[in-house]
Amino acid sequence: MLAVLLSALLSTASGYHLLPPHRLAEAPCRTTALRSTTSLVSIAEDFINTKSGFYSPFDTNAFAEDFVFRGPVIGPLNKADYLSTMDTFKVYKAYPDISPNAFGFSVDPMDARRVWFFVRNTGTNTGKFGLGYGLEAPPSGNAVIGVPEAFSITFDEVDRVKLLTVGYVADRFQGNTGGVGAAFGLLRVAGIPLPGGLAYRAAVAFANRLPGATAKSCSAKEDVPAWWLERSNERGPDGYNL
Repeated sequence: MLAVLLSALLSTASGYHLLPPHRLAEAPCRTTALRSTTSLVSIAEDFINTKSGFYSPFDTNAFAEDFVFRGPVIGPLNKADYLSTMDTFKVYKAYPDISPNAFGFSVDPMDARRVWFFVRNTGTNTGKFGLGYGLEAPPSGNAVIGVPEAFSITFDEVDRVKLLTVGYVADRFQGNTGGVGAAFGLLRVAGIPLPGGLAYRAAVAFANRLPGATAKSCSAKEDVPAWWLERSNERGPDGYNL
């Protein structure tokens, strides 16, 4: 009883409320969780702006060895195939002032290692667009205002990127890409024609099978990390399993 009275007096006199023992035990954990969440968001922001290979040169060390890339059309790509594809296109050279204008970063409440956010690409095509096999599209001078796209980054236990998902269009009626996201929106604005419908899917499949291809639409099944195959066996564009 005396302990309760002393606790009440001290709380009132000092102008703050003392936490009961069970709440004190919770407090450090909640602080740690908040700090971890803030840290992951900062790492995600840094990665997408300076290390992804799309908006800037890639940082190999930022990617886990069992990394997977997936979009609505491209993927799954393993680490080697993703980096090779990024090195072929060199989007950040085709659009030297490209910016993702990323916003809305949020940690997934059901997956504490996954950060979701949106991008809305802007930039001007003043550089050559790499197409593979030594081919390059000349600069068009056109400026892109992209559609809003949902991205996500999942980190492993040492904060390396394990999964990157991109290109899921949130509003196809915005911007000047014709409702298309990711690299395809940039290609369209640069004046590089893309086939549509089944022809488009067939072109993606064919390009993936060309010998010596440095840009791939998906990795060979045997080269895809096992953890991803446990989640999905689908490869390539929706409705066209390569």
